[in-house]
Amino acid sequence: MRGILLVNLGTPASCKKEDVQRFICDMLSDPLVSGLPEWQSKFLAKNIIAPLSSSKSLEKYKLIWRKEEPKISPLLYHMQQLAAELESRKGLPVEIAMRYGEPDVAQAIDSLERKCPLLHELIVFPMYPQYAQSTTQTAIDEIGRVFYKRPHSFRLKFVKSYYNHPAYIHALAARAKPYIEKGFDKFVFCYHSLPIKQVESAWKKGREFDYVYQLKETNRLVSNELGISVNEQILLYSSQRGNGWLKPFLSTDIDSLPRQGWKRIIIMAPGFTVDNMETLYDIDIQARQLFMAAGGEEFTFVPSLNSCDEWIEALWKIISGY
Repeated sequence: MRGILLVNLGTPASCKKEDVQRFICDMLSDPLVSGLPEWQSKFLAKNIIAPLSSSKSLEKYKLIWRKEEPKISPLLYHMQQLAAELESRKGLPVEIAMRYGEPDVAQAIDSLERKCPLLHELIVFPMYPQYAQSTTQTAIDEIGRVFYKRPHSFRLKFVKSYYNHPAYIHALAARAKPYIEKGFDKFVFCYHSLPIKQVESAWKKGREFDYVYQLKETNRLVSNELGISVNEQILLYSSQRGNGWLKPFLSTDIDSLPRQGWKRIIIMAPGFTVDNMETLYDIDIQARQLFMAAGGEEFTFVPSLNSCDEWIEALWKIISGY
């Protein structure tokens, strides 16, 4: 039997400072995220970055943390819902794993083996449509590290970047369609920014690793399906940690849109298949406040795919090709 492992970046275990600090430290200790040597990444993350940034990050998490039961992060909640729906509808065992935090890769694989002792193939589905070393590559490396620690009765198959897969594009278009029917001045595509050095290093390997090419291709295909012209859209990047990152930045350029006459916008983040800090705070709270304070009239945020029907079917179609 085949099994499915849905892999995402991760989330703090709780909305408490110590858990937020631990999560930040784990993530930024990864040299594939920081772009620094491993020893330097760990030193800076543990002794400087995590202690200094945890309080500010905690306040953001408090704003987006689920108030309903279960009181967990939105990312973990939607991942659990997605896995449960996929398993129920398609009849295959499904588990989720986080690159940082829990459930980690080892826990997820152990759970799958208990659930399905006759497992012969595990399909690994990274929840990142566009390739980046700080998301896709580090997840692949971690799964390989855990998998080869001991013998297993099953083999691994990794789903490659699906930025242009028709099913993924259709799911995005279906998600956005109800929001565009009332009209807009500008449709904003928003993606997580990355260090330019990482981006340039990757695109030299070819389009399979070219983050900017892939996200622009996603935008083109979604726009074609929705009938959005080039003049009706704009690309912004969020969550940057320095000037040497992909621009233009959402946090500094969103307030310029009303001044240019674009007072009704729709904003979507196709790079995030599940809502998280970057979508729910950086976009739906912070960017909304900046846009409206600058004279904007209507700010419409399109939720991520999460566990909507179109995404479950798209995910299955993508997996079925492997």
